[in-house]
Amino acid sequence: MLRAAASGGRPGSSTLKRFLQIAVMLAIGGVALWATFRGVEWDEFAAELSRVDWFAFGLGVAAFATVHVIRSFRWGLLVQGVAPHVSFRSYLSICSIGFFLINILPFRLGEFVRPYLLYEREEVPFGSGLATVVVERVLDVAALGVIFLSVLAFADLPSTTVVAGGEEVDVVALGRLTILGTLLPVIVVLAVMILLGDRGVELTRRLSSPLGPRLSGLAARFVETFVGALKSLGTIGRASKIIGWTAFTWTLNIVSMIGMAKGFDFAANMGFWDGATILVCICIFLILPAPPGFAGVFEFSIFLALTWMGVGEAAAAAFGVMVHAGQFVLLTAFGVFFLAVDRISVGRLLSDMAKLRQGEPDESG
Repeated sequence: MLRAAASGGRPGSSTLKRFLQIAVMLAIGGVALWATFRGVEWDEFAAELSRVDWFAFGLGVAAFATVHVIRSFRWGLLVQGVAPHVSFRSYLSICSIGFFLINILPFRLGEFVRPYLLYEREEVPFGSGLATVVVERVLDVAALGVIFLSVLAFADLPSTTVVAGGEEVDVVALGRLTILGTLLPVIVVLAVMILLGDRGVELTRRLSSPLGPRLSGLAARFVETFVGALKSLGTIGRASKIIGWTAFTWTLNIVSMIGMAKGFDFAANMGFWDGATILVCICIFLILPAPPGFAGVFEFSIFLALTWMGVGEAAAAAFGVMVHAGQFVLLTAFGVFFLAVDRISVGRLLSDMAKLRQGEPDESG
C-alpha cells in the first residue's frame, strides 16, 4: 500500500535543480519586497504602525483563527467519507501542523503533511487522505472563482481613463466587461460539462479537439478533476453541507480581512467587496513560487490591491506587513502547540514523508 500511494513522487531530483528552484523563489520574494517598499518613506511607515487600533486588528485576527478552525472542520467532513472514526481533535491537530509547515517549508511540501499524518496516526491510506486534500483544493478554487467574478461585478473598482481616438475610455470598466463577457460563458459551459459527469469529460475532449491534443487534454482533465471532486462528496445532502461550509469559510475570511483593515485609518469606509478584492489579490499572487512563509509576495499582493484602491503607499505596506505577521504568528502558534502536545518531531516527520513519497518501506507500515 505504501509503495502504491507514493507512486506519484519523483525521487532523485538533482541538487542543481533544487538550487535553481530555491534561487528563483528567493528572487521572486526579494523583487516583491523591493517593489513593495521602494517608494515608502520609513517615517511614514512607522507612523502608520504606531496608529494601529490593536483591538480592531485583533478582532480580525480572531476571525481568521475561527476560519482556521472551520477549515479544519470542513476538511474533517471530507475525511469522514473515507474514515468515519477520525475525531475533530485529530482534524484540528493535523490541519494546524499541515498549514504551519506549508508556511515554513519550500516547494509546498507541507501539502503532503495532512495525508501522511492521517496515514500514520489514523491508519487512513495515504492515497485516500491525499484525495481529500485535492477535493478541498478544488472546492477552494471554485469558491475563489465565484469571489473573483463577484468582485468584477460588484466591487467599486477605481476608474482609470485613457484617451483613444479622441474619446475617453475607462480602462477598468472595459476590462471588467471584457473579462466578465469572456469568463461567464466559459464558466457556464464548464458547469454544464461538470454536471454531465463522465459524459461531460468526453464531450469536453471532443469540443476542445480543434485546440490541439495538449489543450484538449488539459480541458478534459480540468473537468475530470471537478467531476471526481463532486463524486467524492457523496449524497446531495452531504455535498450541500460541505459546499455550505466552504461558502461560510470564505465569507468569514473576507470578514477577517475587513476586521484587520479596520485597525487602520484608511479602512473607515471599507466594505465587503473591498475586503474580497484584497483577498482575491492575495490568493492569485500566492500561486507564484515564493520563499518560505510567502515572504515578499504576500506583502506585495496586499500593497498592490490597496494602492490600486487609492490607499497611500506607507499605509498599504504597513497593512500588508501586519496582516502577514498576524496570520503567520497565528498559524505558527497552532502548529507549534499541536507539535508539542502530540510530541511530533518535524525532522522525523519530513524524513518519513520523504520515504513515503519515494516508495520506500516504513518500519511502522
